[in-house]
Amino acid sequence: MEEILRDLNKIEGIKGVAIVSNDGLIVNSFLPPSIDPDAVGGMCASSFRNSVTTAKVLEAGKIKNMIIETDANFIIFTPIGNGFLAIVSDKSLNLGYLRIRIDKAVKQLFDKMIEEE
Repeated sequence: MEEILRDLNKIEGIKGVAIVSNDGLIVNSFLPPSIDPDAVGGMCASSFRNSVTTAKVLEAGKIKNMIIETDANFIIFTPIGNGFLAIVSDKSLNLGYLRIRIDKAVKQLFDKMIEEE
């Protein structure tokens, strides 16, 4: 799991990656030292839960990716198991390329979780 996150974190433009449980606990992460992982976990979980609820209320289907675009960054949440993958990237990174890499990483993480059961 750590190797998969490390590989994602090595992509130029990625500022941090984390696997967060649905209740906001950081399972594993590569975050800058200036960022409090507990605060990240809680805020990300809250945002993700709200997006899941919104999709249900709007009968829009299951969340595949939740993307927050700021003036400088993309923040992307992708469900995995009983949690989600959270990534912060610089907006200079091609979003299509990033989504391809996220899909690949999520598949690898899911396979790893099954393997460990």
